[in-house]
Amino acid sequence: MRDTIDTTPLLECRHVSKQFSGTIAVKEATASFERDAIHGLLGANGAGKTTLLHLLSGQIFQTQGDILYEGYPVHENPQAVANICFVKSEERSWMDYKVKHLMNFCSLLYPHWDEEFANELLRTFRLPLGRRYKNLSRGMQSLVGIVRGLASRCQVTLFDEPTLGLDADMRETFYDLLIRDFSENPRTIILSTHLIDESAKLFQYITLIEQGTITTHLETEQFMEQAHYLQGNSSLLERLSEDPHVLHQESLAGTTRLVWWGDLDNREQLIHQGIDIQPVPLQKLFVYLTRKRLKSSQSEDVI
Repeated sequence: MRDTIDTTPLLECRHVSKQFSGTIAVKEATASFERDAIHGLLGANGAGKTTLLHLLSGQIFQTQGDILYEGYPVHENPQAVANICFVKSEERSWMDYKVKHLMNFCSLLYPHWDEEFANELLRTFRLPLGRRYKNLSRGMQSLVGIVRGLASRCQVTLFDEPTLGLDADMRETFYDLLIRDFSENPRTIILSTHLIDESAKLFQYITLIEQGTITTHLETEQFMEQAHYLQGNSSLLERLSEDPHVLHQESLAGTTRLVWWGDLDNREQLIHQGIDIQPVPLQKLFVYLTRKRLKSSQSEDVI
């Protein structure tokens, strides 16, 4: 008998909303996060990324909707608690504890904690075991969180801005470690970051959250295939400038470049007319999508 692959979502949210004192932080968010994949959670400041991660990890209650781990609510669910690790950008409850005590706590909290791997990471990052968390630099605090997330061996690992305070070399070390460990120990990872260009190589799926709502959840390749730079003669391209598929336009010395989002049915015709078609980097695409939708929402507010 051929082995079957479990395609049931490990973690999902259905029409989830969260309201704080009259402010809606997450609104009707719906997504199913595929198993054993690295997901990039992208959104502008204040879009609701951190709140969504708190909800997915069961650390705060939703105002409405359902959050499920293996088909069951995450709240009051021992299986979810044991198998979901949320690495926050700032761990306020850790402030007075020494690094070695935090590692001991993690070993008790996570049933699949990898002590040997944790010690390897502590040595790699040269973290001082006897120093209190509050006395560490911002970068070292991030590294403690990275150790926790990677060594937890949780089925679901959530990272919220894990590279804050790290220099370029150490960020690259983290990305390499994450890829290596993921290939050896697959799990579902959701990573929220503003450093999109340098982390884009990690993502198998992209989840875009805008003003509290998940507007896109796609495989990265499929997501990127919808975006194109169209560059060429201004007289040809300016006829397309009012098309709703255009996210951005810039012109200089008779040449125009458009950022096109969506199917490009007339690709061959454009190429024949001398239009150069190129892919759009993920960081740029994120910026253009965010700007376009912000303008649209402002227009609706005016109306």
